Amino acid sequence: MTITVIVNGSWKKTPSGVKVDTDMRNAFIKAITEIGKDENVILLINDTGQFILKDFADNYPGRLLNVGIAEQNMVGLAAGLAASGKTVFVYSIASFLARAYEQIKIDVCYPNLNVKFVGVGAGLAYGTMGITHHSTEDIAIMRALPNMTIISPCDPIEAEQATVRVYNHPGPVYLRLGLTDEPNLHYSNYNFTFKGIDVIKDGEDIAIISTGRMVKTALEAAEILKNSGVSAMVVNISTIKPLPYVVNFLVRECKVKTILTIEEHNVIGGLGSAIAEDIARSDIKIPFQMMGIYNQFCTEYGSWSYLQEKLCLSATHVVLEALVLRVKHES
Repeated sequence: MTITVIVNGSWKKTPSGVKVDTDMRNAFIKAITEIGKDENVILLINDTGQFILKDFADNYPGRLLNVGIAEQNMVGLAAGLAASGKTVFVYSIASFLARAYEQIKIDVCYPNLNVKFVGVGAGLAYGTMGITHHSTEDIAIMRALPNMTIISPCDPIEAEQATVRVYNHPGPVYLRLGLTDEPNLHYSNYNFTFKGIDVIKDGEDIAIISTGRMVKTALEAAEILKNSGVSAMVVNISTIKPLPYVVNFLVRECKVKTILTIEEHNVIGGLGSAIAEDIARSDIKIPFQMMGIYNQFCTEYGSWSYLQEKLCLSATHVVLEALVLRVKHES
């Protein structure tokens, strides 16, 4: 299949039997261990990742600090270190960062300090752990904070590059990562930028916009739609805040006819909301629908794919929604 590269992306189709990187978390660890050569870099954890971050701890004694299950204290400590000139990475299971919302708001975002929040296991990655570990409101929480930048990579290649860009970016950043079983969707020569619009599959009938691990689902849906005669573009939005001028680009430059967003996040305040706001701010009229978690908690336990089906977020459900949207547009 030939993929037309628009702006910055390309879809890497992996031949059967070829082993690829499947872990955004390990991609982050690889990058932060290299970044740690800068003596001003400090890594804080909350009793999470002590073992897997062993290389960082061994290479840079005294710069990996485990504050225990005390997220508010961890963020306060990060703020103090950043105020003294350090670049601080705060590493946690994504859902647990919400415990420190007040400290993130007042101690870090208000003074615009150089603290990088790394949330692993975003969305439904910790599916078997239940609602305490599901992180399906984090984008909305972080989007509401002034001075906060939100980056949500879709694969290990992008996660590694994004970590380096985050390190070089001044001010607070939320880096939203998956966990495991995430194949590379990009070629190794992919170049992540904060302002890029990453079209990783060309198409003209509908643009399926997604972020994080759900980009793979969007690509799977696009392949199924092709068999139904629908040409689906797949857009990876890794910079959720500040959002690039996505709608203007897709409609005026790419001439897409409809837009569908898909995310493993509450539809309130997430990627779909950001795209809806972008449409509202523009003078563009285009059929639009968002898919996500419809203002509910996921009370199921199970694998990621199992929860996708239960919440109607699988590739099959995306295809059905895209076909309905197309019929509405044509009528």
